[in-house]
Amino acid sequence: MSETSQDKTKRMYIALLTENQWSYRYSVFYADPSLSNRLLTDMVGFKQSLRRVYPNQPFLIRIQTKVGGLDDNTTLQAYLTILTTARSENLKGVAHDTFSSEVRIQRGKVSAEKLASMASAIDKQKPHNLQKVFGDIRIRRWTLLNKPMLVPV
Repeated sequence: MSETSQDKTKRMYIALLTENQWSYRYSVFYADPSLSNRLLTDMVGFKQSLRRVYPNQPFLIRIQTKVGGLDDNTTLQAYLTILTTARSENLKGVAHDTFSSEVRIQRGKVSAEKLASMASAIDKQKPHNLQKVFGDIRIRRWTLLNKPMLVPV
């Protein structure tokens, strides 16, 4: 039986998640959840800035959706989950300079147990329906920046 595109995406993301070292997680939300449909456009410049500002640090970036945001709103919104190997002191500044409207960022350390939990959830659950936010377009759910800087476990 051949592997579906969805299964391949999951497999490749989980491999990057579990086979490399990740120490910090950042989540980037729009302050106004109704503006999250701009994420695909805004994140192009954001990723370019991350590569330039942090050339020695890998970033694993995934687009996800969530009902409600940091303020317990009921709007479905898209947001970015970013994993990296070191604390990124000016990530908020980079986001502020590159996103078209105000964003809020949650950050924290991530443990091996949390990474295993994330991988298990991604493996078992259906992917988030990004079409509800972005419409019927093809979307790459994740990206890896600065691949040569990855640190295998």
